[in-house]
Order: sequence, then C-alpha cells, then structure tokens
Amino acid sequence: MTSTPSFEELVNQIESLKKELEQCRKANETLQNNLCKYHRIIGSSSEGFILLNSGLEITDVNQALLTISGFERKDFIGRRIDTFYDKASVVFLSASPDHLSFEANLRASSGHIIPLLFNRSVIRDDNGQVTGFMYFLTDLTELKTTQEELKRAEQRYRSMYQNALQGMFQSRMSGRIIRANPAFARILGYDSPQEVLTIEEGANRFYFNPEDRADMIREVRKKGAVKNYELKLKRKDGKPVWILANIRLTDTDHGPPILEGMLIDNTRKKALEKELRQDRKKFRNLSIHDNLTGLYNTRHLYKALDELIMESGRAETPFSLVFMDMDNFKLIVDTFGHLNGSQALKEVAASIKGCLQKPCFGVAYGGDEFVIVLPGYRKTRAMEKVEEIRLLMKRSTYLVEAGHNVRLGASFGIATFPEDADNREGLLALADQAMFNIKQTGKGSIGI
Repeated sequence: MTSTPSFEELVNQIESLKKELEQCRKANETLQNNLCKYHRIIGSSSEGFILLNSGLEITDVNQALLTISGFERKDFIGRRIDTFYDKASVVFLSASPDHLSFEANLRASSGHIIPLLFNRSVIRDDNGQVTGFMYFLTDLTELKTTQEELKRAEQRYRSMYQNALQGMFQSRMSGRIIRANPAFARILGYDSPQEVLTIEEGANRFYFNPEDRADMIREVRKKGAVKNYELKLKRKDGKPVWILANIRLTDTDHGPPILEGMLIDNTRKKALEKELRQDRKKFRNLSIHDNLTGLYNTRHLYKALDELIMESGRAETPFSLVFMDMDNFKLIVDTFGHLNGSQALKEVAASIKGCLQKPCFGVAYGGDEFVIVLPGYRKTRAMEKVEEIRLLMKRSTYLVEAGHNVRLGASFGIATFPEDADNREGLLALADQAMFNIKQTGKGSIGI
C-alpha cells in the first residue's frame, strides 16, 4: 500500500520542479538568443543563405537569396536545393568530408540565368551525426562578366574564379574573438576555430598595421555596418590575405556592443588585378594569339594587313599572302579523335613557324585553315617559301608522342600585293580561290 507523502516531501518536490522549470526557461532563453544571433548574422549578409535538414530539404533561406533569385520564401521551403540549379552547369572546385564548393547556374524566377558559387558546410550534432547542411551562395555575375572580357582579350584565359568559403565571426571591440567558424580559421591560416579563440591579442594579431583595424571600427561606428570593406590581413604564417568584409556593430543583452560579420577571401582577385596592372603587354600578346596553336589570330591578321597595305603602298614594296588548308583533315579527326586532331594542328603550326622569320608570320584562320603573311615577298619568292613549308610537312611525321605516325599535307593559294589586289578583302579572296582551285584539281600543291 502506497503511503501518502508528507508535507515536507511535497514541498521538496515542488521546489525541485521549480528548479527544473527555471533550467528549461534558461535553456530556452539561450536557444532564442542563439537563434536571434543566427538571424542577425545571416540577415546582414549580402550572400545568399540556405539551410537544409539531413534529408536535403530546404528549411530556411535569407532575404539576400530571395533578392538574387526573385523567388518567394515559400518557393524554397521543403524543396531540394538541386532543383534550383542546372546540374549540367556544375563545376566542382573543392571537396572535403565537411565542405563542398562548386559553381552552377541558377534560373531566377524571371528566367534569367545567374551564375553562383555554392559553398556548403555540413552541420553535425555532438555525436558527429549529420543533422543538416548550410549553403552560402555568391552571385558571380560581375565576376563572370570580368572573366568574359578577359577571355575575349586573351582567347581562353585561365579561370580566375575566387575559390573561398565565407568566414563568420564575432569579436569584442577590444579585438578578442568570441566566436569563429572553420572558414574564418582557414582564411587566416589557422588549424581550427579553437586555435583562433586562444589568441590573446585577438583580432589585433591579424593586422599588419593596427590603424587599419582602427579605421574599420570608425567606419562601423559611423555607419553601423560596412559592406565589402577591403582589408589586408596577416595569416598565421605571416603572409598577407586580402579579404572583403561585411561587418556590423551589434548590441548585446549584457555589456558593450560587439562586432560580427563575414569574410570573403579576395586574394586571388587582388593578385590578378596586380598582374593585369603590371603586365599589360602580356595580355595584349594573349589577345592577338590563338590559344591552341600559338600563331596569331584573325584579329591581329586584319589589323596587320591594313597596316602592311598602307606601308607597302607608300614604300611601293610588295608582299604576299598565303591561304593554306589541310588536306583530308576530317579523316584524321574521324580516325584519331578531336584531341589528336587539335594536337596535329599544333604540330603543323610548329612546322609553319619553323620556316618563318620576322617580319613573316602565320595565322590560325579557323578550323584547319592557316594564313601566312610574307612582307617583302614577290610571288616567285613566296612560292619558294611555301614549297619549303610543303616539303617540311611532307617529310614530317605527326602525332608521334600520341603513339601514331601520321603524314599530313596541305593545299596552298598565293596572292601578292599590289600585283593581284591592293586591299585586304581582295587578297584574302584571291588567295582562298587559288587554294580552292588546287583542292579541286588534286590537292597537295600551290596555286597562284
């Protein structure tokens, strides 16, 4: 038979329940504070943000993403992230067990294609189990526009895409770091956020010049926040890293306000800008050469021909233009593949260059066609030079390093200034026609 608890026991049970309720209240308060901080940090970012559960379904997005995409919040919630980007456009940049970085195209609600950098981090619980994922999305439209301009200038310039994850942090005004995520540590060259938190002088160690931090804080105090604020910071190894910072001043429940924000590694772009400023000649050279063969491209050809026509006209000196087309080159591609076809064109270009001395030059005209410009050459001398190229090709074996022994030939057509024509279009057309006539009558020879 169960005995009735005494009054003292009831009082103790009530006190115990009160303590448990107080603990629950405090835990809930801490959770709410953390949620507020989460929303403040994510909401202050100019980058898009997506939160997913362990089933890869979207549970939260920020306003920046809605602005970028033109969609409403309800369009995202409950859907998979891969339904919003073109899978065929994915280019992977880096991957590790907890982080993934790739580029992909997102189709906005308007139908407009937006290139984005996706940076994904895994969220794990205390037991190491995956509970979700968070994505930061960087709009690459401006960067892609810059890349396209560089690509037009140099024919196929290497990617200068910024491959960096965003670093999140909170710090006291004194510089002491309160919180930092793994990306923040990686950007500054530290092994972990814990290592960053143990730095006694805090953020002050990251600056080459203490005044740089003082200037940044003055801007934050004045405006309440800074966006894309450029800073030169010092990594753990002493090397500089350029960042774009989005930082705001945030009030706390207790004590003075703190700084919180995000860092984007901008070092590669800064290095590229420096390279562009210091080596304009290099980029001009790239802009007038064919990326595959190393010969000049048509952009240079047209300009050079116009100048040569004017100079030769004034000096009353001749020059010859040669149109060259590979014979049966489609058979090479069909037999050995496009990559070997491209390699064969590179080797043929080397044969052409080996026979030419300045001011003569070769041009990759398109496909398997070449143009050779011979300043000062009359037609007879031009035929001798072309015959030299033809015989060199005939004696050469191509694609040897690829394990093939291929013989290649070409048909040639010559037009001479001012004997045949006194303008660019006429010279190109006549040389092309002379070459075409050879193609029609047997190939492998020189037409005039």
